[in-house]
Amino acid sequence: MTSSLPVLPAGPAAGECCAPPAGLDPGLDAERMAAVAKALAEPLRVEILDVLRRSQEDVCQCELLALFDIGQSLLSHHMRKLIDAGLVEVERRHRWAYYSVSTDAFQELIAWLS
Repeated sequence: MTSSLPVLPAGPAAGECCAPPAGLDPGLDAERMAAVAKALAEPLRVEILDVLRRSQEDVCQCELLALFDIGQSLLSHHMRKLIDAGLVEVERRHRWAYYSVSTDAFQELIAWLS
């Protein structure tokens, strides 16, 4: 037994339907925001960024290694993702790397989320 689905009357044409309350933002760099979102998709990276954000000084990698109880290679992997996304800046001092939040990128993120 086959029953046919009821046929509904056609609705308004797409152009006559409800307009979205906000249109596209021509100033939005969607590629950039997607890269930032991808970098923040890992909880450990969010925690690292939060530590850097709250720190008054650049944070040495040795402090991050101890704080998160992770190995050097794992920290390097996560820091590379944050640096590539432009969220974190690095400064080499002798054999150590010191990290800080990129204030421009952080302000950009805050502005977009507001």
